[in-house]
Amino acid sequence: MIRKTAILSLIFISFFSFGNDTLRLVYYDSFPPYSYKNSDGQMEGILVDIAKEILEKEMGLVVSHQGFPWGRAQRMVFNGQADAFISLPTPARLEYVDAAEVPVFIGPITLFTYKGHPRQHQLETVSDIEDLKAFKILDYVGNGWGDSKFSEGPYTRLLQSDLSTSLSMLAKRRGDVVATDQVVAEYLLAIHDKRNLVMELPVTIDTVSFLLCISKKSSFRNITKEFSKHMSKFRAQKREKNILAKYK
Repeated sequence: MIRKTAILSLIFISFFSFGNDTLRLVYYDSFPPYSYKNSDGQMEGILVDIAKEILEKEMGLVVSHQGFPWGRAQRMVFNGQADAFISLPTPARLEYVDAAEVPVFIGPITLFTYKGHPRQHQLETVSDIEDLKAFKILDYVGNGWGDSKFSEGPYTRLLQSDLSTSLSMLAKRRGDVVATDQVVAEYLLAIHDKRNLVMELPVTIDTVSFLLCISKKSSFRNITKEFSKHMSKFRAQKREKNILAKYK
């Protein structure tokens, strides 16, 4: 216990040793391929790479990229111990952050089913969330998007511990469909070798936007407009394609 406490103390001492001229950007440390710690303990992922392109290369800022459990990362920004995170600007978060107008990344919410599903054609004609009432939806605990879209009454929602388990259960035909972030699902299917069992349907039922959210207590609050200007140019040039290719 003493050794664990000492290690945690060193992590926080290292983090808070950055000067006031360093933008302290924190991430969820286990959210591949968006943000995660690599084998060297460094943060990498789609959001990290785009943030480096804009904040460091385009804007010339000094930035630290640190990963923590998601709840802790959010509290650090809330308390002003960190400057910013990249996530969905929910009403609760907007109480303590200012969000840039232009998204860092827009993730499509698409549908996945198992190959050879007898009602595949019906699934392919789904036009909105209401159409999923006739199917068993595999989802996972803590999925805020799913919690907001699938009320308990009209939907059959089979909750699993995480998205990886939901996709594995889909591969075993224990449910009909998974509605989730396309980028994360494709990444997980690839690393768990399930692409031969699970297929993506040509249906996008929603999108989620990840925005740079800066603490209202941060001295970097005034950079959101400049960040959005550079972000617009970055997206217009479709430069995210090269970054996405790294994580497929």
